Amino acid sequence: MSSLIKPKRNPTLVLAGIAAVITVLANILWAIFSGPTRDALTITGVLAFSIASGLHAYSALGKARLIKFISIALIATIVIEIIGVKTGIPFGTYEYNLERLGPTVLQVPLLIPFAWFMMLYPAWLVVGDQVKAKVPAILMSALLMATWDLYLDPQMVNEGYWTWFVAGVPSQEIPISNFVGWFITAVIIFTLISIFVGTPKSQVSNLVPYALMMWIWLGSFLVNIVTISPFLGEPKVAWSGFIGMGVLLLPWAWLTWRRR
Repeated sequence: MSSLIKPKRNPTLVLAGIAAVITVLANILWAIFSGPTRDALTITGVLAFSIASGLHAYSALGKARLIKFISIALIATIVIEIIGVKTGIPFGTYEYNLERLGPTVLQVPLLIPFAWFMMLYPAWLVVGDQVKAKVPAILMSALLMATWDLYLDPQMVNEGYWTWFVAGVPSQEIPISNFVGWFITAVIIFTLISIFVGTPKSQVSNLVPYALMMWIWLGSFLVNIVTISPFLGEPKVAWSGFIGMGVLLLPWAWLTWRRR
């Protein structure tokens, strides 16, 4: 008789799933609309993804570890981004469009730390599935974040959300220092997370963060590889991001499938 009783749903995970669906819808609509509507969808997508990650982390880690994770992610990234805008270290010389991404502090949109956090959490879980040793886990997680930017930065630069400068002149070219800066920043963050939060130990389904990670990897490939409107038609970006993230995600996807 007890075998017929359905397990209770975790309401927090249900809400995380709803936030994930909103994320995907916002991303799809982003490609269709333009102007202020596109900006609103950018903000909506980032916040919805962040909420999905936060809600899942609350269920998986508990309140105390969630607060530590979010505090590290948000404080570290806003500090590093402010330093980056002011000095060009560690990413290179760039500046944000301060009119399109919501409120700002010291020339950095407050949305940017949430954009970091939304992916830091699933990246941490994905890599934690593959390795348990701290140093390899930190380096692999940082690499996954850096390779995600192979998708993100070209798209955001083309949209005009931020501008790179080479020898003081605005440029559409993204310097290699940006990739290095992303990797270094992510190493710092994941090192702090490793020290203060520990290793991923989720006792709940990881479907939401895993699905969002796959959506970013494969959805970004699709929107860039197709050349007809409203797709972006950037095959170089599509393949660099697909291969870059795939170095870590393909083995993980295979391992996850075999375990199931």
